[in-house]
Amino acid sequence: TSKVQQYFTNGDLIISHYSSLTTVENTKPTTMDTFVNAYDEKIRPLMDKIDQARTILSSSNDGIIFPNVVVVGDQSSGKSTLLEALSLVELPKGSGIVTRCPLVLRLRKANERRVYHLHNDNRKVQLDESKLNILDYIEAETKKLAGVHKNVVQDLIELQVEDPNVRDLTVVDLPGIARNPIADQPQDIHKQTTNLIRQFIRQEGSVILCVFPANVDIATVESFTLAREFDSEGSRTIGVITKSDLAPDNTVLAQQLLMEKPDVFQLKLGFIAVRNRSTDERISLEDARKREGEFFREHSISTLVGSYCLGVDALINRLADLYSDRVREIFPKMKNDIQKKLKETREQLEKLPPSLETASARLTKYYELAEFYIEKILKQRFTISNDGQHSVSLVNHLHIKLTQFENVIFRQSHEFFTEEYHVKVRNAMSACFGEQLPNFLPHPVLRRLIGEKLDQLWSVANLLINECFKKTMNILSENDCEECHDDILLLKLLPIFRRIAISYLNDKKQTVNDQLKELIRLEKHDPYTLNNYYMETISKCKEHLAEKRAKSTTEMKKSSSTTDHDDILMFDSISNDDQAVQDMLISIYAYWKLLAKRFIDYAALSLRAGCVFDVCSGIGDRLRQLPIKQNDFVDTHLAEDTFIRNKRKQLQQTKERLEKVYAILGGDSITVDDNDTLTNMEPMGCDTTMTLDELSESLSRASKHKTINSSTVTVNNLVTELSWLQPQTVPTNSIHITTAGSVDRR
Repeated sequence: TSKVQQYFTNGDLIISHYSSLTTVENTKPTTMDTFVNAYDEKIRPLMDKIDQARTILSSSNDGIIFPNVVVVGDQSSGKSTLLEALSLVELPKGSGIVTRCPLVLRLRKANERRVYHLHNDNRKVQLDESKLNILDYIEAETKKLAGVHKNVVQDLIELQVEDPNVRDLTVVDLPGIARNPIADQPQDIHKQTTNLIRQFIRQEGSVILCVFPANVDIATVESFTLAREFDSEGSRTIGVITKSDLAPDNTVLAQQLLMEKPDVFQLKLGFIAVRNRSTDERISLEDARKREGEFFREHSISTLVGSYCLGVDALINRLADLYSDRVREIFPKMKNDIQKKLKETREQLEKLPPSLETASARLTKYYELAEFYIEKILKQRFTISNDGQHSVSLVNHLHIKLTQFENVIFRQSHEFFTEEYHVKVRNAMSACFGEQLPNFLPHPVLRRLIGEKLDQLWSVANLLINECFKKTMNILSENDCEECHDDILLLKLLPIFRRIAISYLNDKKQTVNDQLKELIRLEKHDPYTLNNYYMETISKCKEHLAEKRAKSTTEMKKSSSTTDHDDILMFDSISNDDQAVQDMLISIYAYWKLLAKRFIDYAALSLRAGCVFDVCSGIGDRLRQLPIKQNDFVDTHLAEDTFIRNKRKQLQQTKERLEKVYAILGGDSITVDDNDTLTNMEPMGCDTTMTLDELSESLSRASKHKTINSSTVTVNNLVTELSWLQPQTVPTNSIHITTAGSVDRR
């Protein structure tokens, strides 16, 4: 298919066929020249802008795609002589690796010939060809970059060639593919050359020129294998057949150029055959061009394939057309990519911490970060977030644990209902008979039995303390890095803040542990209370037993309606014991209910203060005291380190480069241990690994095997009654604490 370019010049439509598979006969040279000039003038402004951008960005790794024509091929495949024909510049050539670093040739049509060396620092130095041999100059520059050995490097040599006889192109000559090291070549020379080629041809904006001689089987040409890695459909690859005078079979050459048979190598951009001067020929580039024209005019394949795919002129026209297409396609994309890259660079600069030059600035920043950690990270964990990130607040978690603790304690109270416990009390009392009057309870027995229950209570309370504080630290540290919003300084201080939080909670846990342990110690003194609840419970029990003896069913039901359900279970279980044992069991039960109530309430208050209400203020006080206790702490941790300084400098330079290019394109001491984890929260005074959940489940299983000493209460009844003690469902934004055994209120 023909590709038709249309332009209006002075009101007349000029049509030309570029990269065409048909030829236009009898086209006047003046018409073609007019089209070329019009076409080049239309594309030239875009090319000029891209060239300016390339000068600024070529030495950087900013990931911007530029249009290029990349020349690849094996060693001595005729690449350099082809580049000479395209650029009209004498280039190093010969056997082995001659090109050892990428050579970028910017070809620009101009009224006068000039050659410039473009340096990485944006310097543009004109080379005087009357006094300087360009070939020797390139070889000298190659040695500066690649050394005297035969290795290859990625550093560029970049020349701009302005000439009346060239078309606007940017061509990159790469080292030839070397399969086996020769002489002093590196052992990995094949890897070096192929990796360098891949680096250039993977860019979407490049047209790949695969060069191979006519006397080589195309199936063995490695450059096509490399090209297919990044251009599998052959949509940006052109095959250039050099040394056409050495073709062993002209028919095969013609078939490859025409690509009419399915068994020949196919490329969407086709093939072009050329004949350049060899390395040992001493003729000028102009004479070589004339000789090539005569060669193909007299060649037998010219009548088969036409002039559109024969000679350097055909290659230049096709490349110029393709390169111009690439410029038009890539220019808007390049502008968008640079705009996007500029935005990303600015955002990265904004995320960098401010440059804190003075000690006062660093101290102010420290307090600001500490306040942010307390207000925006820690405090948010104590309430339900509006975005649903935390389904349950820390207060709700704590309430669930306290309710579970309460249920475990009162399930353990059902020990009082069992025959085994009644026998234990009877035996303890029988050991004291004779020491006092029969109607007086043996006080030592009461104190010892209450002390045993207090030991049992403390073992469960110790579990509660450990689990509550562990839960607190889990919630406070959960995803705290994400909430730093990539603030580098805050992330730098976060391990220290986290360690201080762990240290504070460990200290607070010890305080709560000591408080509750002291309460247990006080309770182990002589049983004592001013609360009427103790006597009320005893009175209810005696009334219930009296009514039972009188067998007044109606009155029992009436009395039972205002009596605690657990009380009824207890009263019924002791109804068959003798009077002394009954009195002791009633006293133990009544006092234990009172003791458990006041301990559970006090434990709840202590844990809520230690795990919730005092946490933020306590950690905040320690964070604020840290710079006072360690004078050099803030300067040590907030002084700008080398990495951030270099990162800021690099981003600033990238930003300046991209802004220039965008304008050109028309844009508008605490020791910190990284292994500090929640495992630092060591359990205190608790040898068992059992949790409250496991203990509660164990008690539920055990209750099924207990024999209740009561004629009216069965195991099924007890299980049913225990189900009343499960935690209620309460609104998550309220705090509801229930005290022991209050069945009616629930």
